[in-house]
Amino acid sequence: MTRDPAAPPSPGPSSDAAPPSTPDAPAPAAQSVISKRPPWMRRLHAWLRKTPLNPYWLDMRHLDEAVRQLAPHASGLMFDVGVGERPYGAVFAPHVRRYLGLEYPPVVFGNLNPDLWNYIHVVHGIIDVFGDGHELPLRDASVDTVLSLEVLEHVPDPDRCVAETARVLRPGGRFLMTVPMVSPLHQLPFDFRRFTPNGLRELMERHGLEVEEVRPRGNVASAAGSVLSHYFLRHWAAKVRKHDGSVVMSRWRGVLTMPIVFLTQSLFFVAEKFAKDDALCLGYSVVARKR
Repeated sequence: MTRDPAAPPSPGPSSDAAPPSTPDAPAPAAQSVISKRPPWMRRLHAWLRKTPLNPYWLDMRHLDEAVRQLAPHASGLMFDVGVGERPYGAVFAPHVRRYLGLEYPPVVFGNLNPDLWNYIHVVHGIIDVFGDGHELPLRDASVDTVLSLEVLEHVPDPDRCVAETARVLRPGGRFLMTVPMVSPLHQLPFDFRRFTPNGLRELMERHGLEVEEVRPRGNVASAAGSVLSHYFLRHWAAKVRKHDGSVVMSRWRGVLTMPIVFLTQSLFFVAEKFAKDDALCLGYSVVARKR
């Protein structure tokens, strides 16, 4: 059987390939990106995510649109660095021949719980390989597209990650990515920075990637609505802030606050239709091509 050219070397005594390393890795995050909720709760969460009751609704609307705009740039064999729950698999499926996803184990399994192997069935079919974006387990020039959605702010060394992306891309291959700009700290301690358009261009060009487009997500009204919604969530509704950056809502304050969040986001959803200034926005999407 012919092995896929992007497949990592087989482990074993005869292999001289070392496992991906995590130099100077910070302490693991407290909360996994893979949901272990029961099915009914996942369905409820998915429904709430699509309504202005979700304080991230404005941001998620623009992220979903950014991903739909990125998808036609994907082709061939695509490698998703930071695949999470593979939320956009169906969006990219018509454009790629094969979709492989990598995730960093401490992010998936939280605090490296000794029972983590009990959750392997949860990630089966979602994550194809565990590894580190600083040292991708792929051969040189082995993939056509690298995808990285809301990941680069979470890596200690973005230059090394982009260099690895350039290494594994075939000539003419594309790096598709999104990063936040206005966003609360999240998935701590793995939240290190925010990027500007010029910073993103310089980062790509340092590693031989030609930037074809940088698009803002939303505008000043989108950012203002998002910040105000998080003010209500974190100042009024929150009972305690967890050490990963997320908050636990008070039951009664949460019930009182959610309608305010709903109205706030609905108002700024309308306001962003009239706002033109995107110097302050929710984030950026990038299409870069390997020369």
